[in-house]
Amino acid sequence: MVLKLIPDSHPLLHRKIEKCNVNLNRPLMHKILKENLEHYEGVGLAANQIGINERVFVMVSNLETQETITCFNPKIIKESKETIEYDEGCLSYPDTFREVTRPKSIEVSYEDVKQNLHKIELTGFICRIFQHEYDHMEGIVFIER
Repeated sequence: MVLKLIPDSHPLLHRKIEKCNVNLNRPLMHKILKENLEHYEGVGLAANQIGINERVFVMVSNLETQETITCFNPKIIKESKETIEYDEGCLSYPDTFREVTRPKSIEVSYEDVKQNLHKIELTGFICRIFQHEYDHMEGIVFIER
């Protein structure tokens, strides 16, 4: 089920998304997000970008294999003091790119489709993807960085 990306002016992109609904059908949400990520040819997609008011996003976790993870109720626990600047884009802002400075590494937690809690450290491009999509959960879009 491919859903339309909501316009960048939509209020859902600009407000913090609260914890996932306890009755959320996680396998279905995973399927919808993954289908839309593939359709729009992105490396990450937050539920609110396609009009779904849930604290969840999907992201590529391995650039070589294009393997993805779906992160329910994600949190950034710790950020490195060392930062790195990189040119970012966003599916919600086609053809727009900005230099964004972010922490070089982060420690995060998230729940998977089966509600298992994961706590991992991220570096490199995957770290940047997580931070970008996490910002969507916080109501922050990359052009505000």
